[in-house]
Parts: sequence; C-alpha cells; structure tokens
Amino acid sequence: MNRYCHKVRYKVRFSGDVQGVGFRANAIAQARGLVMDGFIRNEPDGSVLLDVTGSKIDLQELLKRIEASMQSYISDTKIEEHPAQNCEQGFRIQY
Repeated sequence: MNRYCHKVRYKVRFSGDVQGVGFRANAIAQARGLVMDGFIRNEPDGSVLLDVTGSKIDLQELLKRIEASMQSYISDTKIEEHPAQNCEQGFRIQY
C-alpha cells in the first residue's frame, strides 16, 4: 500500500468568482507541507472542484488555508466526504 494513501477523500466544490483569479495555483501553494493526493480543476459551470485524499487533519487544514486566502472570491463551498479508494501520486492542477 502506498504510504501516502490515507483514510479520507474530500470532494469540494467552490462557487463564486473562483475562475481566472489564480484559485487553483493558490490551492497548490496552500497545500505545501501537507500530505495529500488528488487534483483541483475548473468546471464548465464556473465552479472549481477539489478532489483530494489524505488525513482528515491535513484536508481540513487545506480547506482552512484556501478559505482564508481566497475568501473574497468564494460565495459557496460544498464538501462531500468519501472513503479513500485508489490513491494518486501528488496533488496537482488538472486541465
């Protein structure tokens, strides 16, 4: 088993003025020092999807950092928690 494969998977949809403002790059920067796998991408409806697997502590810290740094662009955040399945390698922007 991959040593970075943890117990939780979050699918988080951020809505608001979240595209074209450096949101994805900011999320990657906010993840520094945290251990997680997954991706962040722009969605056709104008939202941004974060699909990430890691420890609950690291994922909650990432969300806290994103909210603090991008709060003026976010109007709504929807979080779904899922059991972790196959782990990816690293956290990246998906195009």
